[in-house]
Amino acid sequence: MPTDTYTIETRGSARSISDIGTTGSEFASFRALSEQDRQAITAIIESKYRIKLAQDQAKEDLKAVAEKLAIKSSELNRIVKLAMQERERGNVLVHERALIEVAEQVFLGFRG
Repeated sequence: MPTDTYTIETRGSARSISDIGTTGSEFASFRALSEQDRQAITAIIESKYRIKLAQDQAKEDLKAVAEKLAIKSSELNRIVKLAMQERERGNVLVHERALIEVAEQVFLGFRG
């Protein structure tokens, strides 16, 4: 990967990028983008666009399911978030419930 970096060269005391070039004595100097750079930037833009479309679709799906269940979208969204967190943790609660059930059976076996 090239070691060139994007730099802004200024003369004077420009405070922001929008100030550059306002007096004619300041200018921005950037290295030219290669075709590979342009393709990478285009890929990022397309990826972000696909993510936005997927998020919009998920919102619509959430609204439809909430309406069908006769609950608020915000309540269903909270349930979904909790389920996602549980899944990310490796379904810890499912394993804990199973251990509790086994413990209850063992305990009841000693009492009965």
